[in-house]
Amino acid sequence: MDFSQIKEIDNKFSIITYPRHNLCFCRGEGNYLYDTNDRAYLDFVAGLGENCLGYKDVMLTEAIRDQAEKFIGCSNLYYNELHSLLAQSICDKTAFTKACFCGSIFDTHLIVGMMIRKYRAEAKDPRSTVLIVSDASSSKYESLRHHSLNIRMVKPHPDDLKKALDNDVCAVIFSPIEVERGVVINKYEFILSSYAMCKSLDTLIIYDETGIGLGRTGTMFAFEQYGIQPDIVMIARGMGAGIPIAAVLARGEISSSLSPSDRISAFRISSIACTTALVVVDRLHSGMLAEIEAKGDYLMSKLSKLKKHNFIAEIRGIGLLVGIELTPNLKAAKIIGQMESLGFLLDQTDHNTLRITPPFTITEAEMDGMTDALANIFALTNL
Repeated sequence: MDFSQIKEIDNKFSIITYPRHNLCFCRGEGNYLYDTNDRAYLDFVAGLGENCLGYKDVMLTEAIRDQAEKFIGCSNLYYNELHSLLAQSICDKTAFTKACFCGSIFDTHLIVGMMIRKYRAEAKDPRSTVLIVSDASSSKYESLRHHSLNIRMVKPHPDDLKKALDNDVCAVIFSPIEVERGVVINKYEFILSSYAMCKSLDTLIIYDETGIGLGRTGTMFAFEQYGIQPDIVMIARGMGAGIPIAAVLARGEISSSLSPSDRISAFRISSIACTTALVVVDRLHSGMLAEIEAKGDYLMSKLSKLKKHNFIAEIRGIGLLVGIELTPNLKAAKIIGQMESLGFLLDQTDHNTLRITPPFTITEAEMDGMTDALANIFALTNL
């Protein structure tokens, strides 16, 4: 089917909730995607970080094929070897006691809300307010209200947080990197001071890392960059290398707050999803984390040379997660279009920011190609 037919069918029958780029991809190989004309594009979007092992990865493909020949999945009413092994693998070498798997970021919020409510009830804790520390809106956390929890927003600033931490706060949710807000990375001093404040008041410390990507910062979890240990962490993006799977990891008493009667997801986690997540976790533990850190340093060193342009407001990054914020007089969408014409895929997020989230398998030569193309475009941009 040619591209024009695909667009015609999509426009006629699909409810389109995301603006479409004028591209359609048919296959992927390595770190490249190929469109309907078989033109190659070097992918620095990677499914918003989901496709962390690129395309046609041998280990991943073989693992999926082998499991598919056995079965795709079965009911949660029975024990599942892969489910058990994944829980062990992802909690091993961490302070987390147990893992609860689910199918989406939304489900992780439902699970956390239920955990907080049941933990409070068991501890006879009358506090019912959850602080959301973020510059974004609280809309994605609205499901917490279903568990009789109050939600209050607070800016990621020590003074604001100190004022907000009153006697009714039972838990605080942090986002160490606000990926959707322009790859904004919380300051080291703020994370440490806020952690100390929460510990002193015996509030639950929860980190929402669902949008960051498991391992993408060069450590398994982003909070490890700060040398702290939350009570709960929510993870999702990239965990299944493109297959939907998410998880809530908890430690201590709250890890036992849920019971078999609690319904936390409309969809069971398939054996295929567990298989792919096991491959990702194993690869991260087997040296890939160090590779991500080294590649991230290399990418930032290349991109830092672009700061000389007056339309670059800021370049923020950690590991293989980078945001290039442009000044308002140069639209990120324009740069993305120019890069696409040269065979490179970039993403856009808030604050007019170019977001770069390549597969973990990206090479230095491929990063050179992208940064050189970006440098050439910027050099020809006269503002």
